[in-house]
Amino acid sequence: MKNVRIILSLILTILMLGSCREIKVETIVNDDGSFVRIIKITGDSTDVMRSGLPYPVDDTWEKVLEKDTIGNDEYLLTYTKQFSNSNALNNELEKDTGWRKKLKRSINIDKSFGVFYSYITYIEKIEAANPFTYLNYQDYISKTDLMWLTSKKIALNSSDSTALDLAEDIAEKYLEESFTAEIIQLLKSGLTKLNDPSFTPNDIDRYRDSISRNVNNMDFDSSSELADNLATWTGNEELFKLKSILKTQFEDLDNKIEFLWKTFQMEEYEVSVELPGLITETNSLSVVGNNTSWKVNSMSILFEDYVMKSESRVINIWMFIGAGIVILLFLIMLLVKSFR
Repeated sequence: MKNVRIILSLILTILMLGSCREIKVETIVNDDGSFVRIIKITGDSTDVMRSGLPYPVDDTWEKVLEKDTIGNDEYLLTYTKQFSNSNALNNELEKDTGWRKKLKRSINIDKSFGVFYSYITYIEKIEAANPFTYLNYQDYISKTDLMWLTSKKIALNSSDSTALDLAEDIAEKYLEESFTAEIIQLLKSGLTKLNDPSFTPNDIDRYRDSISRNVNNMDFDSSSELADNLATWTGNEELFKLKSILKTQFEDLDNKIEFLWKTFQMEEYEVSVELPGLITETNSLSVVGNNTSWKVNSMSILFEDYVMKSESRVINIWMFIGAGIVILLFLIMLLVKSFR
């Protein structure tokens, strides 16, 4: 496994240089709440066919591969599917067989009726992906640091670059300490079960720095090797039994490490939503007419829930017509009454 700093550097390099392919996910919402979802992948002939799309697709999606008329030697692969409501799309997310199945995702498209206007709301949510939450990230990472990490603030000068570097160091420190704290608590629970009077759960705190160095270097194939290291450091062969005592817990921990690494490797993609009517509310930083969009990358979903929300207002024409008819009838009644 790689050193945590190398991993974070790799992530940021990918974010700055971009992926070999460009992925855009478009949702075109109709007045009745139904919608069309379009996934567009642009790249060379090999890149566009690679797996690992942000949403699962199967043979129920219309698939079109064509030469990109704008790019040089690039292709455009498009997947398109009509959905009657957001529940249908959420059901497809549940069928995802890739690593993203572990991401908690939901999409909700709702229409609420007013008198003369109706409001259509699009909310897509990806819950925070960081699996090592033993320590509260808010005690380490400030809101400003998160803005740097999630590209809501862009480095435009040397001062900004320094702030970005500091945010990276803080994020690295948090991940290292949270992972270390979780490992120590796991080993303490194993020591309690082992019940060896020569080495109690409280004794492990003396080896916190050594465990932290192991976590930072990430030079083990399985987290269970940390139990072996503890036995070697202390010269207590009884501690080798922790590997079997905590077998299931170490496997769960290894799954967390793998999930975090997959999250780090996630390609950036763009989500855009076109709503009918006039946009009245959104948390998007990019609004063009009735279209809003967001960039989604590993850092944007790592520490906090990532919510993409837009609301639009649609005129209920039939209500205006009905009101007009009522007013007209009322005027006619007044006129008839006045003539009488």
